Amino acid sequence: MLKPVWANKFEIGTSADTSTPPVWTYSELCAGIESITPTNGEQNQQFFFLCQDGFAWNEVTGAAPELSVSGRRKKGDTAQDYIAGLQFLLGDDRNSSVRVTTAEGKVITCDCTIGDIVAYGGNTTDVNAFSCTIRFNGKPSVTDAA
Repeated sequence: MLKPVWANKFEIGTSADTSTPPVWTYSELCAGIESITPTNGEQNQQFFFLCQDGFAWNEVTGAAPELSVSGRRKKGDTAQDYIAGLQFLLGDDRNSSVRVTTAEGKVITCDCTIGDIVAYGGNTTDVNAFSCTIRFNGKPSVTDAA
């Protein structure tokens, strides 16, 4: 059975303790969010072997997963306020952790960097826009939901 996008749960790490590795406290990306689109950012090697009659053989050799998030600014929402507060910071200050629980029961967790932050703007009669890109840092952990 097909499930709608809202059946997935998207969370961003909004604070971490000082342990190594840090233990994150997550806040749900939900209020004001209209769209979250995952992409794998795959790197492909393409080969044209003589025995393939001119057609390609492809191998996926790398990935740079990310989530494109967009919606309307909701001040007072923990996840949005955290991300908006990063807008003019650089380097390690943009690093966090992301956790996605899919409608199919998988939990995907990964360190991440938050970029392309938009916390205001849009048409004159619109509610302020909100968007960001959550880029995975390294290989995500994929487990079954408890």
